[in-house]
Amino acid sequence: MYDFVSFEIKKAKELGEVPVKLLESFRNLTQRGKGVRSGLICLGYRACGGKDIEEITKTSIFMEIFHSGILVHDDFMDRDDLRRGFPTLHKEFETVGKNLGVTMPLDHYGNSVAVCLGDVAFYLSWKILINSKFPKDFVSEAANIYCDHIVRVGLGQALDLTVTDVSKRNEKDLLSVLLTKSVEYTSSAPLLIGAALAGETNKKKLKALENYAKCFGWAFQIQDDLLGMFGTEEELGKPIGSDLREGKNTLLMLYLSKMGTRKHLKIQKELMGKENVTGEDVMKMREILKESGAYDYVKNMGLKYLKEGRTYIPIITKDENLREIFDSLITYVMERSK
Repeated sequence: MYDFVSFEIKKAKELGEVPVKLLESFRNLTQRGKGVRSGLICLGYRACGGKDIEEITKTSIFMEIFHSGILVHDDFMDRDDLRRGFPTLHKEFETVGKNLGVTMPLDHYGNSVAVCLGDVAFYLSWKILINSKFPKDFVSEAANIYCDHIVRVGLGQALDLTVTDVSKRNEKDLLSVLLTKSVEYTSSAPLLIGAALAGETNKKKLKALENYAKCFGWAFQIQDDLLGMFGTEEELGKPIGSDLREGKNTLLMLYLSKMGTRKHLKIQKELMGKENVTGEDVMKMREILKESGAYDYVKNMGLKYLKEGRTYIPIITKDENLREIFDSLITYVMERSK
């Protein structure tokens, strides 16, 4: 991935300073990622009998390129200042714009450049996939899976941005938003794309992969929500309490609204959407999430998905080593601290 983006940086030099700086910042962002999605593409490929490990490893980075691009968009939509321990790209380019003397408002310049980079990332990801050396019909099937899931990411994000009173949302609505904006492209798309590039057509196996992927994705998202409130800024590389500031309808907030006392609900109403969330506010929210039982309820939801996900592994593969990888991965998502 580093080499691929570095090559694009060399090409951008003929366009000028800003394009080069933009791609250099993007390269730094991609390097700090966990590589979960590219790893799942490789795993899906191997589980379906794929043999060209070098080519699938090289191709799989397209999903990380896309993921980093969508994070750039997500950060300015969420008004976050930090990502992976560094200034988010839109904040970084506010400073760049100031140094260059741009005439438009600096926050608008930073946001606009972030949109440009996200778009560039999406097409760079396509470039990697369509130029891979797999059979054309395999690539075509993978491309269709990619398209279907990414369209749903955009639509799910629009739903997620439409913040309403958490008490008016139900579990089905909230899970639907999380499924489309996060779960599917985190796990379902990568595993099914890997299977497609291996030429897998067994419907029973593909269904087991899809079911495992949903459980993996739910557990991943649930742990993200838990870490967003109970993690540390040092581990996550972004501010704790940003979900509070945005008034985000997470599972924690949903079940607090259902399980909390009047006192809890009063505090929740005061803190959700508060512009300047303090450390004391975060500690107060942590306390009532634990007191109300919302924390334990959501944590147990994640553990339930972990348990269910394991039941699909024997259908996916008979290879003991791969079974261990599938098992350890879904366990990891509920144990990770970042």
